[in-house]
Amino acid sequence: MKLLRIAVSGVALCSYLFLSSATSEIIGISFPFNSNSSWQKQGQFLQNYLEDEGYAVSYMQANSVKTQIKDIKTMIEGGCDILVVASIDDKALSGILEEAKNKNVTVISYDRLIMNSPVVDYYVTFDHYSEGVKQAQFLVDKFHLDDEKHRLNVEFFSGARSDNVARDIYKGEMSVLLPYFESGILGSLSFETDFNQTTEYTWNEATAQRRLRHVINLSQYQIKSNTKQLDIILSEGPDIPNSIEKTLTREYGYKSKDLPFITGRDCSDADFSQIKSGKLPMCVYKDPQALPYITKVVINRITNKDGVPVLENSSYFNGVENIPTYILPVTLVDKNNVEDYIGPKNL
Repeated sequence: MKLLRIAVSGVALCSYLFLSSATSEIIGISFPFNSNSSWQKQGQFLQNYLEDEGYAVSYMQANSVKTQIKDIKTMIEGGCDILVVASIDDKALSGILEEAKNKNVTVISYDRLIMNSPVVDYYVTFDHYSEGVKQAQFLVDKFHLDDEKHRLNVEFFSGARSDNVARDIYKGEMSVLLPYFESGILGSLSFETDFNQTTEYTWNEATAQRRLRHVINLSQYQIKSNTKQLDIILSEGPDIPNSIEKTLTREYGYKSKDLPFITGRDCSDADFSQIKSGKLPMCVYKDPQALPYITKVVINRITNKDGVPVLENSSYFNGVENIPTYILPVTLVDKNNVEDYIGPKNL
């Protein structure tokens, strides 16, 4: 039975949904709402998967921490049995989740681990640390860092400090790149390489542009300079690389051939075509259906819908507890494997 679909921010429409599904487990989904269409795609996939399994679903999207807390409270008070939460701020939900614990609601942290809370039951995520490792290793190979004799300048655009995914990506990158910084092959004219120096509380195109202006003004990067050329930008967030490129082009006079190498692109269908044509070197592919699907599997396990248990393959420490975790792989796509991603599925 298809039930009322909710894709709103802080609108209390749950009562009708809950009353209409007294015999079904009720699943509450709380996702961020922003310009990143990946959240919308994943939320819709998750809702569809769960409804096809016969669950009643309340799906809400919030554009602020305050609204997300309000949405979660609405779902708890409305009688949801399981909460799936992709947090806007990973440290801001411990209070409202205590209310979930008091009502025996199972909490699944989605993609971003909810920190400092003992009531998170499961975590489903992509392997973001591996994402950082793979992007950094691509740079090592592309720029032949093991043989490089001249220093390359690198700047970090590490995302939101309220998002532990960004921290995991950064840690993965630095696990590969730190020896090159220590040897002097890589350097940063801003001297801002620590995670907290290279993040903002919230992360979007505007804050990334603001950081770019800060870095260039601080470091006096120059196009085609022997010592002050900006060679590499390590960025986080699918919309950020294009924003950085536009700012460099429009405000600082960069031509396409002068742009630094910029990481951080999530793969889209257009990206696959650009990689094949040689216009884009690489992107990171995270199947938008995979995480919703494994979340459905975990929920089925919790509600005993499936006879075969699916065991978590890792655990993450959230500051209080080790949370049973289901980790999905990410794939770096470049000219060597892009043909595997071009076909009827991705057209």
